[in-house]
Amino acid sequence: MKMDREVPFSGGFCLMLALMLLILPLSWVIAALLAGFVHELCHYAAIRLCGGQAGKIRLYSFAAQIPLPPMSRSKELLCTLAGPFGGLSLLLLARWIPRTAICAAMQSLYNLLPIYPLDGGRALQCVLAMCTKPPTAQKIYRLTQAVCLFCVACVGFYGTFLLHLGLLPILIAGMILVRTKFVKTPCKLAQ
Repeated sequence: MKMDREVPFSGGFCLMLALMLLILPLSWVIAALLAGFVHELCHYAAIRLCGGQAGKIRLYSFAAQIPLPPMSRSKELLCTLAGPFGGLSLLLLARWIPRTAICAAMQSLYNLLPIYPLDGGRALQCVLAMCTKPPTAQKIYRLTQAVCLFCVACVGFYGTFLLHLGLLPILIAGMILVRTKFVKTPCKLAQ
């Protein structure tokens, strides 16, 4: 009898963790994982507080996903923003856990970019859906995302070629651009 069991993490997550362990000191890797845990825990808590049943968490190379049950736009907005704001709240503990606070702040700022599937992109979609008609919301969302992606590319080029920070800024910008290109934008906004 064969048992199919879903693994809670992808191969990309394992690869990213291995790369982090090769490049960064262990204390920074632990801080980054703890910051990510707090971020997802805040999403989970918000979903539960809004009366939703959160699905199983799935870890990817640069993301984690908790399936969101059907809920109103305002509740979805609250649940979406809970993760980044929970991470930013760790800055209040920076005196005692500085590495974790720095990692949480960086993760939160990254997640607040108005790019789908990041939390900022999902939050922008919720706000636009609540404030405007679907065609207008779609146009505003696509324009905002395009401008943000252009700025990310410019910052990557600036960091790599003008500040001489090595290839890391342009690699991060490239990963954000590629991730956006290959993730399907949801149909919720168009409905």
